Amino acid sequence: MSPRKHRTRTWITAAGAVAAITASLFMTSATAAQGADPAQVCRSGGGADGSAYTQPVNQVAVPGGKGTVYLYYDSATGINCAVTMGSVSGATYMDVGLRRTQEGAGEWDSGTFSSYAGPVYVSAKGICVDFTGAVGDRSVTVIGKNCGA
Repeated sequence: MSPRKHRTRTWITAAGAVAAITASLFMTSATAAQGADPAQVCRSGGGADGSAYTQPVNQVAVPGGKGTVYLYYDSATGINCAVTMGSVSGATYMDVGLRRTQEGAGEWDSGTFSSYAGPVYVSAKGICVDFTGAVGDRSVTVIGKNCGA
């Protein structure tokens, strides 16, 4: 999940995550207005039965108010789900990535979308994960979160 060329990738630390989560709460209404529910996107994407994907365990705003990256976790299966929800009108470049912390490859979805990128899934029971998302030319990456037991 290395940064893409020509994209501004914002790295979030544990201290910065609180401010980012607070900011992303204001993005929820804009995302919902697009008609897609990130929890439903994770449930319908095939990660186990998906019934545990009801509330995000983490979410962070993409800079510039362009969208929000959501992370869900099923404690029964240890499966994490990530989705980037755009809050821009029309089709635009979006991506979402998810991996176990300090491991190379993970799961990635990118392309031109009108509502969201993803979902992507990674099994990581008891292991921290990194997740990233972009909308247009702005992106955000969170490292070492949701170290679910």
